[in-house]
Amino acid sequence: MLTPNILDIATNEVLTISDTKTIYNAIDVMYKKRHRDVIILPSNSKQYKILTANDLIRLKAQNINFDTQIKDIKFNIVSTVLENKSVAQALTEIDSDTSCLCIIDKDENLKGFVSYFDMLSSVDPQLMLKKRVIGEIMLSTQLKYANMNSKTLDVIPMMDTILSDCIVLVDNEDNAQGIITTKDIITIFGQKKDLNEPLSKYMSTPIQTVKSNTTISDALKFVQEKHFKRLIVEDFTGEIIGQITQEELLARVYSKWADVMRTNDTQLTKVNKVLKDRATKFEEISLHDSLTGVYNRAKFEQELQNEIDKTIRYDIESFALVFLDIDNFKKVNDKYGHLIGDKVLKELAFKVEKHLRKSDLFARWGGEEFVLIFPLTTLENAKIAAENIREFISTSDFEEVGKVTCSFGVSKFKKDDDFHSIIFRADEAMYKAKQSGKNRIVSLD
Repeated sequence: MLTPNILDIATNEVLTISDTKTIYNAIDVMYKKRHRDVIILPSNSKQYKILTANDLIRLKAQNINFDTQIKDIKFNIVSTVLENKSVAQALTEIDSDTSCLCIIDKDENLKGFVSYFDMLSSVDPQLMLKKRVIGEIMLSTQLKYANMNSKTLDVIPMMDTILSDCIVLVDNEDNAQGIITTKDIITIFGQKKDLNEPLSKYMSTPIQTVKSNTTISDALKFVQEKHFKRLIVEDFTGEIIGQITQEELLARVYSKWADVMRTNDTQLTKVNKVLKDRATKFEEISLHDSLTGVYNRAKFEQELQNEIDKTIRYDIESFALVFLDIDNFKKVNDKYGHLIGDKVLKELAFKVEKHLRKSDLFARWGGEEFVLIFPLTTLENAKIAAENIREFISTSDFEEVGKVTCSFGVSKFKKDDDFHSIIFRADEAMYKAKQSGKNRIVSLD
């Protein structure tokens, strides 16, 4: 299987800006051309860099003056490849974290720009799966929400990571009314809009979604036509159930491509390794919470079912399930802001992990709620373990906010339990801990 020349699939009209220009100049270029990123042309070297919408959000959160020259700010370096290389050769020459390439001639002049996903698709576009739907493979379900009447300035910092580059906006009844993406942020910055205005003034509405029964190939066409980085997915009732990135879509179909590529000769041997490394990386991303780094809900649900199956099949000692929820977390966000709230979540996850065995599983259920699976553990021993964690958290100091407490619900898997009943009982126990005064443990057998 031969692959095309890298220049054949590249964008020849590259959006660029000199590093002697200011960040405001870059915003103006990005806004007028409706791009999320721009290649930075070096004034004293041949090392190309990239400025993205997420960089702008990060700089705003750090109170960096947009009149600052680009060369005075650190941005990610973009790898380069010679224009006479094939896509297969280009894939073997880039490192595992590269998401794009600058194409250069022999004199190192910029000739084009290509994304990793364009390269991957060009290997064999006919292998796009046309029967599997995104609902079967969607693992990343967490979205960030904000009230549409919130000040724009307060919400922008919530979008400071690649995996959190959109916010769903809701009304006072929590009904989704619109969305703010990094594209909208470029427009807001480019037009120098008033950041004290409510988000409702700048949001895109209605939200463009796809159904969970959309095929992978149709989903990829949709994101390419719309120039979206991710899909907002709804079920058959119209309720938003999560999101899936272009990276996750391609990671799921990787195995199909790899089977075909293994039949080819040495030209693709190294390509297979690059794709395998990236598939492993995407798999890790899709199973971990992007904020705290612990496992996400999808991974928890997968491991919970595995633990249930193992317990029933081998008739071994049961396991315990623990739900924990940060007490009064809304007050933390209201008083200190969402950035500090996110820091509390990350710090809490770090503190909990210090008390776990290698066999234990710790995951973020959603929001300020976490869940633990203690394999081969009695209810009493699970309560002791939970108490150790509770006491450590309540006596620790959290940066910026001081003391933080959690309420715990503990339950043990029983023979007549199923996936939902054990979750319901642990969650109910946690709710009772909240109702009875917080910062305590309640167990239900």
